[in-house]
Amino acid sequence: MTNNQTTWTSGYFRKTGIGYQKTDTSKKAASNNTEAKLTIRDRVYQLLENSNTPLTTEEISWILKRPYGSVQPRLSELQNSGKVIDSGLRGKTQWGKSCIKWKIK
Repeated sequence: MTNNQTTWTSGYFRKTGIGYQKTDTSKKAASNNTEAKLTIRDRVYQLLENSNTPLTTEEISWILKRPYGSVQPRLSELQNSGKVIDSGLRGKTQWGKSCIKWKIK
């Protein structure tokens, strides 16, 4: 492990805060277009910071008009860095399944 990354249970974090799994493809994806990833993460954080209520990943995705697949990893990064937490509240996914409502720590 180089000194520009930190380990967590299922993968790694770059010093930029961008997380990736223990595969070469995930590491490569985390290295590409880092400015856009940081912007999405910042937007997710700002949305939660300004929200009067905790939000699900799908709600965040819809409000920010960003794909779910772009928002969910940013929430994992924010959770792993201690900036957002599970609110203890649950929402419903579009398929009726229970899901976490996120809030700022």
